Amino acid sequence: MADILIVEDNDMLNKAYRIILEKNGHKVEATTNGQEALDAVKRFKPKVILLDLLMPKMGGIEFLRKYDAIKLNKNVKVVVLTNLGKEESIQEAMDLGAYKYIIKAHSSPGDLANLVNHLIKKNIVKD
Repeated sequence: MADILIVEDNDMLNKAYRIILEKNGHKVEATTNGQEALDAVKRFKPKVILLDLLMPKMGGIEFLRKYDAIKLNKNVKVVVLTNLGKEESIQEAMDLGAYKYIIKAHSSPGDLANLVNHLIKKNIVKD
């Protein structure tokens, strides 16, 4: 399956995403802020990054800006998971390279696993 990086400061969601993705056969690393995620992408080399926007130390938008500057694999898909539904937030994240923008309140960890599996099955996630 795929290597997935979770960037989520809510411990309960972080754990729920990790459990369901691992049950689906993915290798998962979890971080709780953008700075930890920047460190992780250099050694872990994920195929999909699941990114919250509102986090301590470094939020998701700042992560996207910095990640774009060091991007090691242009085929990595960043899926934003947030409760920020403002059009400006959505547009900014998409402009910075997000593949998809999902409102957490409108999806479940299972929906997320289905999305990741779909990306792999349809060969959208590549090496």
